Amino acid sequence: MALTQIEPLPPEIKQRSRVREFADQTRAALKLVPDLTVDNSESVSNRAFFAFLIGLFTAGLLLLLSINTALTSGAFTLENMKLHLATVNDERDAALNQVATYSSPNNLAKVATKLGMQPQTTINFLDINGGTSK
Repeated sequence: MALTQIEPLPPEIKQRSRVREFADQTRAALKLVPDLTVDNSESVSNRAFFAFLIGLFTAGLLLLLSINTALTSGAFTLENMKLHLATVNDERDAALNQVATYSSPNNLAKVATKLGMQPQTTINFLDINGGTSK
């Protein structure tokens, strides 16, 4: 039996086999990662996203403006009502003062005298049972 001697590989073949092993390892590692390429037809563009955000922001500002306007108009209405209430209260007080002035005993006597009434000097009592006055 003859033993065959193993000849060492030339350096070129060793280099190619190392590159092939590295390439095989790289391909195997890359196969584990999912495909992350983006298809432009399916993705939303940045421009559309920013347009949506601007539209949403604008709608929010308009809503805030309308709420603020409604509150402000309510405040003006409230202020006008307060002024109207103060005017009505002043008119009511003036009318009550006038009624109090006219209903005083001295003024009632003057008005009654002008109308031709005369003051009662004697006191008369009415007898309900007999129908006579005393």
